[in-house]
Amino acid sequence: MQFRKLTAAVFLVCATPRAAIADDWTGARGDARGGTGLANSNDVGAISTNVATAALTEQYDMTAGGVAGPDSTWLGRIAAVDSRTSVVTLGASYNYLSDDVPPPSAALPGWALLDEALTNTTLHQGVSLGLAYPFMDRRISVGVTGRFDWRASEQEGDSDGFNFSASMAARPYEPLTLALSVQNVLDLGYADTRRLVDLAVRYDIGTYLALEGQLRTEWMGNPLEESLAEHFGADVGVTEWLRLGAGWSHEDGMHRVGGGLSLVSEKAELDYSVVGEVDSSPARLWHGLDLRVHF
Repeated sequence: MQFRKLTAAVFLVCATPRAAIADDWTGARGDARGGTGLANSNDVGAISTNVATAALTEQYDMTAGGVAGPDSTWLGRIAAVDSRTSVVTLGASYNYLSDDVPPPSAALPGWALLDEALTNTTLHQGVSLGLAYPFMDRRISVGVTGRFDWRASEQEGDSDGFNFSASMAARPYEPLTLALSVQNVLDLGYADTRRLVDLAVRYDIGTYLALEGQLRTEWMGNPLEESLAEHFGADVGVTEWLRLGAGWSHEDGMHRVGGGLSLVSEKAELDYSVVGEVDSSPARLWHGLDLRVHF
Protein backbone atom coordinates (compact mmCIF):
# COMPACT_ATOMS: atom_id res chain seq x y z
CA MET A 1 0.00 0.00 0.00
CA GLN A 2 1.40 3.35 -0.99
CA PHE A 3 1.24 6.37 1.29
CA ARG A 4 2.28 9.97 1.02
CA LYS A 5 2.82 12.76 3.46
CA LEU A 6 -0.04 15.26 3.20
CA THR A 7 1.65 18.51 4.18
CA ALA A 8 -0.13 21.65 5.24
CA ALA A 9 1.52 23.66 2.50
CA VAL A 10 0.19 21.49 -0.32
CA PHE A 11 -3.22 21.34 1.30
CA LEU A 12 -3.56 25.07 1.69
CA VAL A 13 -2.63 25.70 -1.92
CA CYS A 14 -5.45 23.45 -3.03
CA ALA A 15 -7.96 24.67 -0.47
CA THR A 16 -10.57 27.29 -1.22
CA PRO A 17 -11.24 30.04 1.34
CA ARG A 18 -13.87 29.15 3.88
CA ALA A 19 -17.05 31.16 3.61
CA ALA A 20 -18.53 31.75 7.05
CA ILE A 21 -21.99 31.31 5.63
CA ALA A 22 -23.47 29.86 8.80
CA ASP A 23 -22.61 33.07 10.61
CA ASP A 24 -23.27 35.50 7.75
CA TRP A 25 -26.42 34.12 6.15
CA THR A 26 -29.21 36.65 6.70
CA GLY A 27 -31.74 34.97 4.44
CA ALA A 28 -32.31 35.21 0.72
CA ARG A 29 -33.56 38.80 0.90
CA GLY A 30 -30.53 40.17 2.72
CA ASP A 31 -28.05 38.05 0.80
CA ALA A 32 -29.32 39.35 -2.55
CA ARG A 33 -28.74 42.86 -1.24
CA GLY A 34 -25.05 42.45 -0.48
CA GLY A 35 -25.48 40.63 2.82
CA THR A 36 -27.28 43.55 4.44
CA GLY A 37 -30.35 43.39 6.67
CA LEU A 38 -29.12 44.63 10.04
CA ALA A 39 -30.95 47.95 9.58
CA ASN A 40 -34.06 46.45 7.94
CA SER A 41 -36.76 46.19 10.61
CA ASN A 42 -38.92 44.02 8.34
CA ASP A 43 -36.25 41.38 7.65
CA VAL A 44 -36.89 38.50 10.05
CA GLY A 45 -34.19 36.50 8.24
CA ALA A 46 -31.54 38.58 10.03
CA ILE A 47 -33.13 38.21 13.47
CA SER A 48 -30.01 36.64 15.04
CA THR A 49 -28.22 39.99 14.62
CA ASN A 50 -30.99 42.61 14.32
CA VAL A 51 -33.44 41.90 17.15
CA ALA A 52 -33.19 45.53 18.26
CA THR A 53 -34.02 46.72 14.73
CA ALA A 54 -37.00 44.37 14.51
CA ALA A 55 -38.43 45.99 17.65
CA LEU A 56 -38.89 49.28 15.78
CA THR A 57 -41.83 47.79 13.85
CA GLU A 58 -44.88 45.95 15.16
CA GLN A 59 -44.91 42.51 13.51
CA TYR A 60 -45.39 38.80 14.02
CA ASP A 61 -43.46 37.08 11.22
CA MET A 62 -41.85 33.73 10.52
CA THR A 63 -39.50 32.60 7.75
CA ALA A 64 -38.10 29.27 6.61
CA GLY A 65 -35.60 28.64 3.85
CA GLY A 66 -32.01 27.93 3.02
CA VAL A 67 -29.10 28.14 0.63
CA ALA A 68 -27.10 25.76 -1.56
CA GLY A 69 -23.62 26.46 -2.87
CA PRO A 70 -20.01 25.33 -3.32
CA ASP A 71 -18.12 23.15 -0.82
CA SER A 72 -21.19 20.87 -0.74
CA THR A 73 -22.99 23.56 1.22
CA TRP A 74 -26.59 22.98 2.26
CA LEU A 75 -28.12 25.25 4.87
CA GLY A 76 -31.63 25.42 6.29
CA ARG A 77 -32.96 28.02 8.71
CA ILE A 78 -36.15 28.83 10.58
CA ALA A 79 -36.57 32.24 12.22
CA ALA A 80 -39.41 34.12 13.89
CA VAL A 81 -40.02 37.47 15.54
CA ASP A 82 -42.88 38.83 17.65
CA SER A 83 -42.86 42.54 18.42
CA ARG A 84 -46.65 42.86 18.49
CA THR A 85 -47.87 40.73 21.40
CA SER A 86 -46.10 42.77 24.08
CA VAL A 87 -43.73 45.70 24.41
CA VAL A 88 -40.79 43.27 24.62
CA THR A 89 -39.73 41.89 21.25
CA LEU A 90 -38.84 38.21 21.05
CA GLY A 91 -36.75 36.76 18.19
CA ALA A 92 -35.57 33.18 17.71
CA SER A 93 -33.79 31.15 15.03
CA TYR A 94 -32.44 27.68 14.30
CA ASN A 95 -30.02 26.79 11.50
CA TYR A 96 -28.64 23.51 10.18
CA LEU A 97 -25.64 23.53 7.85
CA SER A 98 -23.80 20.72 6.12
CA ASP A 99 -20.60 21.44 4.20
CA ASP A 100 -17.26 19.94 3.17
CA VAL A 101 -14.55 22.57 3.67
CA PRO A 102 -10.83 21.79 4.11
CA PRO A 103 -9.87 21.94 7.80
CA PRO A 104 -7.13 24.16 9.21
CA SER A 105 -3.60 22.77 9.07
CA ALA A 106 -3.70 21.83 12.77
CA ALA A 107 -6.49 19.35 12.07
CA LEU A 108 -4.81 17.62 9.09
CA PRO A 109 -4.05 13.91 9.39
CA GLY A 110 -0.35 13.03 9.20
CA TRP A 111 -0.81 10.49 6.43
CA ALA A 112 -3.35 9.80 3.72
CA LEU A 113 -3.78 7.24 0.96
CA LEU A 114 -2.23 8.24 -2.36
CA ASP A 115 -5.51 8.14 -4.28
CA GLU A 116 -7.74 9.17 -1.39
CA ALA A 117 -9.61 12.46 -1.62
CA LEU A 118 -9.52 14.05 1.82
CA THR A 119 -12.99 15.08 2.95
CA ASN A 120 -14.12 17.04 5.96
CA THR A 121 -17.90 16.74 6.05
CA THR A 122 -19.13 18.91 8.91
CA LEU A 123 -22.56 19.43 10.41
CA HIS A 124 -23.13 22.80 12.07
CA GLN A 125 -26.22 23.58 14.12
CA GLY A 126 -27.17 26.61 16.14
CA VAL A 127 -30.06 28.21 18.01
CA SER A 128 -30.46 31.84 19.03
CA LEU A 129 -32.92 33.65 21.28
CA GLY A 130 -33.07 37.43 21.47
CA LEU A 131 -34.97 40.06 23.46
CA ALA A 132 -35.33 43.74 22.64
CA TYR A 133 -37.04 46.67 24.29
CA PRO A 134 -38.17 49.73 22.28
CA PHE A 135 -38.89 53.12 23.79
CA MET A 136 -39.65 56.70 22.70
CA ASP A 137 -42.60 55.44 20.63
CA ARG A 138 -40.39 52.79 18.92
CA ARG A 139 -37.79 55.34 17.88
CA ILE A 140 -34.95 53.63 19.77
CA SER A 141 -34.44 50.03 20.77
CA VAL A 142 -31.83 47.94 22.58
CA GLY A 143 -31.51 44.17 22.49
CA VAL A 144 -29.47 41.17 23.56
CA THR A 145 -29.24 37.76 21.90
CA GLY A 146 -27.93 34.49 23.30
CA ARG A 147 -26.81 31.69 21.00
CA PHE A 148 -25.65 28.11 21.34
CA ASP A 149 -23.80 26.35 18.51
CA TRP A 150 -22.57 22.81 18.10
CA ARG A 151 -20.73 21.00 15.30
CA ALA A 152 -19.57 17.53 14.32
CA SER A 153 -16.59 17.46 11.93
CA GLU A 154 -15.05 14.48 10.15
CA GLN A 155 -11.48 15.78 10.67
CA GLU A 156 -11.86 18.19 13.59
CA GLY A 157 -14.15 16.26 15.93
CA ASP A 158 -17.09 17.58 17.93
CA SER A 159 -17.33 20.92 19.70
CA ASP A 160 -19.90 23.39 20.98
CA GLY A 161 -20.05 26.88 22.38
CA PHE A 162 -22.31 29.54 23.89
CA ASN A 163 -22.07 33.27 23.26
CA PHE A 164 -24.19 36.39 23.26
CA SER A 165 -24.54 39.54 21.17
CA ALA A 166 -25.83 43.05 21.82
CA SER A 167 -27.67 45.32 19.39
CA MET A 168 -29.08 48.82 19.23
CA ALA A 169 -31.25 50.56 16.63
CA ALA A 170 -32.70 54.01 16.13
CA ARG A 171 -35.11 55.66 13.72
CA PRO A 172 -34.59 59.41 14.20
CA TYR A 173 -37.15 60.08 11.49
CA GLU A 174 -39.27 57.73 9.44
CA PRO A 175 -37.15 57.02 6.30
CA LEU A 176 -33.84 56.59 8.17
CA THR A 177 -32.81 53.59 10.29
CA LEU A 178 -29.48 53.19 12.09
CA ALA A 179 -28.32 49.90 13.63
CA LEU A 180 -25.35 48.65 15.61
CA SER A 181 -24.54 45.06 16.53
CA VAL A 182 -21.70 43.54 18.58
CA GLN A 183 -21.65 39.81 17.85
CA ASN A 184 -20.13 37.12 20.07
CA VAL A 185 -18.94 39.33 22.89
CA LEU A 186 -17.16 36.49 24.71
CA ASP A 187 -13.77 35.35 23.43
CA LEU A 188 -14.32 31.57 23.63
CA GLY A 189 -12.53 30.46 20.47
CA TYR A 190 -15.43 28.46 19.03
CA ALA A 191 -14.71 27.71 15.36
CA ASP A 192 -18.12 28.66 13.94
CA THR A 193 -18.45 32.13 15.44
CA ARG A 194 -16.63 35.36 14.72
CA ARG A 195 -16.42 38.35 17.04
CA LEU A 196 -17.76 41.18 14.90
CA VAL A 197 -19.01 44.75 15.08
CA ASP A 198 -21.53 45.83 12.43
CA LEU A 199 -22.81 49.34 11.76
CA ALA A 200 -25.63 49.77 9.25
CA VAL A 201 -27.68 52.57 7.73
CA ARG A 202 -30.90 52.15 5.75
CA TYR A 203 -32.83 54.84 3.91
CA ASP A 204 -36.30 54.10 2.55
CA ILE A 205 -36.87 56.46 -0.36
CA GLY A 206 -40.61 56.27 -0.69
CA THR A 207 -42.53 53.01 -1.01
CA TYR A 208 -40.57 51.42 -3.84
CA LEU A 209 -36.89 52.19 -3.20
CA ALA A 210 -34.55 51.58 -0.26
CA LEU A 211 -30.76 51.72 0.08
CA GLU A 212 -28.73 50.04 2.82
CA GLY A 213 -25.04 50.09 3.66
CA GLN A 214 -23.18 48.11 6.30
CA LEU A 215 -19.61 48.22 7.64
CA ARG A 216 -18.13 45.27 9.52
CA THR A 217 -14.93 44.85 11.48
CA GLU A 218 -13.52 42.42 14.01
CA TRP A 219 -14.37 43.03 17.66
CA MET A 220 -11.28 44.52 19.33
CA GLY A 221 -9.58 44.67 15.93
CA ASN A 222 -8.27 47.62 13.94
CA PRO A 223 -11.08 48.79 11.60
CA LEU A 224 -8.56 50.55 9.35
CA GLU A 225 -6.75 47.31 8.53
CA GLU A 226 -7.83 44.38 6.36
CA SER A 227 -10.58 43.35 8.80
CA LEU A 228 -12.90 46.10 7.52
CA ALA A 229 -15.69 44.81 5.28
CA GLU A 230 -18.24 46.75 3.21
CA HIS A 231 -21.75 45.68 2.23
CA PHE A 232 -24.17 47.68 0.07
CA GLY A 233 -27.59 46.84 -1.29
CA ALA A 234 -30.67 48.27 -2.98
CA ASP A 235 -34.31 47.24 -2.74
CA VAL A 236 -36.50 48.25 -5.70
CA GLY A 237 -40.25 47.81 -5.93
CA VAL A 238 -41.46 47.14 -9.47
CA THR A 239 -45.11 46.59 -8.63
CA GLU A 240 -47.09 45.95 -5.46
CA TRP A 241 -46.34 42.24 -5.75
CA LEU A 242 -42.77 42.24 -7.17
CA ARG A 243 -39.58 43.61 -5.64
CA LEU A 244 -36.03 43.30 -6.95
CA GLY A 245 -32.80 43.46 -5.01
CA ALA A 246 -29.11 43.82 -5.86
CA GLY A 247 -25.96 44.23 -3.83
CA TRP A 248 -22.18 44.09 -3.52
CA SER A 249 -19.87 43.14 -0.68
CA HIS A 250 -16.14 43.09 -0.03
CA GLU A 251 -14.85 40.97 2.83
CA ASP A 252 -11.65 38.99 3.48
CA GLY A 253 -10.28 40.17 0.14
CA MET A 254 -13.22 38.73 -1.81
CA HIS A 255 -15.76 40.67 -3.84
CA ARG A 256 -19.28 39.28 -4.21
CA VAL A 257 -22.22 40.49 -6.21
CA GLY A 258 -25.79 39.35 -5.80
CA GLY A 259 -29.33 39.81 -6.97
CA GLY A 260 -32.77 38.48 -6.30
CA LEU A 261 -36.49 38.94 -6.44
CA SER A 262 -39.36 38.86 -3.98
CA LEU A 263 -42.96 37.93 -4.68
CA VAL A 264 -45.01 39.91 -2.18
CA SER A 265 -48.54 39.52 -0.84
CA GLU A 266 -50.34 40.66 2.29
CA LYS A 267 -49.84 37.36 4.13
CA ALA A 268 -46.73 35.78 2.59
CA GLU A 269 -43.59 36.53 0.59
CA LEU A 270 -41.24 34.35 -1.45
CA ASP A 271 -37.60 35.47 -1.82
CA TYR A 272 -34.95 34.10 -4.18
CA SER A 273 -31.30 35.15 -4.32
CA VAL A 274 -28.14 34.28 -6.22
CA VAL A 275 -24.70 35.44 -5.06
CA GLY A 276 -21.37 34.91 -6.82
CA GLU A 277 -17.73 35.60 -6.10
CA VAL A 278 -16.13 37.94 -8.61
CA ASP A 279 -13.28 36.42 -10.66
CA SER A 280 -13.57 32.98 -9.06
CA SER A 281 -12.76 30.06 -11.34
CA PRO A 282 -14.62 27.80 -11.46
CA ALA A 283 -17.65 29.94 -10.65
CA ARG A 284 -18.73 29.89 -7.02
CA LEU A 285 -22.45 30.62 -6.72
CA TRP A 286 -24.88 30.46 -3.79
CA HIS A 287 -28.62 30.10 -4.40
CA GLY A 288 -31.05 30.99 -1.60
CA LEU A 289 -34.81 30.61 -1.20
CA ASP A 290 -37.00 31.82 1.67
CA LEU A 291 -40.71 31.76 2.44
CA ARG A 292 -41.91 34.23 5.02
CA VAL A 293 -45.38 34.43 6.56
CA HIS A 294 -47.05 37.42 8.23
CA PHE A 295 -49.49 36.60 11.02
